Parts: sequence; C-alpha cells; structure tokens
Amino acid sequence: MTMLGAFYALLSRYSGAEDLVVGSGVANRSVRDTEGLIGMMLNTVALRVDLSGDPSVTELLGRVRDATLAAYANQDVPFEHVLRAVAPQRRPGALPILPGPLSRSKTRRAPTSTCPA
Repeated sequence: MTMLGAFYALLSRYSGAEDLVVGSGVANRSVRDTEGLIGMMLNTVALRVDLSGDPSVTELLGRVRDATLAAYANQDVPFEHVLRAVAPQRRPGALPILPGPLSRSKTRRAPTSTCPA
C-alpha cells in the first residue's frame, strides 16, 4: 500500500487533481470452487482516493488502505457492471474511469556471487 500511496501522491502532484481513481487487477480466487482452476481470471477494481486537505503520509496511507479494502470487499463485481452503473462519458483512445492503472509484479533476481574475482 505504500507504493500505491506514493503513486497517488505522484499523480496528484503532476495532475493537480485531488480525487483520483487508479485501477488494479485482482485474481478473483476468493471462491473455493475456483481455487484449483488454471488460467487467467482477472478482474479490475477501481481504487478511488480523495487527497484533499494536504494529507500527511500517515493520513494518505490510511485513505489508500480504506479504499483498497473497500474495493477488495467488492472484487467479485465485474468491472463491466461498475462501468454500466457509473456510465462515464466515453472518449476514443481513453480508458473509462481509469486513466492510469497500476501494475506490479514480482521478479526473481539472479544470485550474486560473494567470491572475490
């Protein structure tokens, strides 16, 4: 959540916006029947955070935590249903309600040698 909070702070600083929405992918493996399935089962959740009032780092992280937990509690709602309910104005070449998704992944580092050369 720290990385997401930093991302919000960066977006707010560059855009001047205080009400930001970032998209994040969730694996949707919360239903026991789907845990054993193989394949991509990804849903997008919208994480909306209000950065008004010049929040401290602690406040910002609290807001990010609250938004993230609320979104994950509703992760089973397909993103298409959210779009239909919100009915955003669509523009060609732009993502609806999620102008910038955050993507992260774990990578393995190659082991480094501690032996002198």
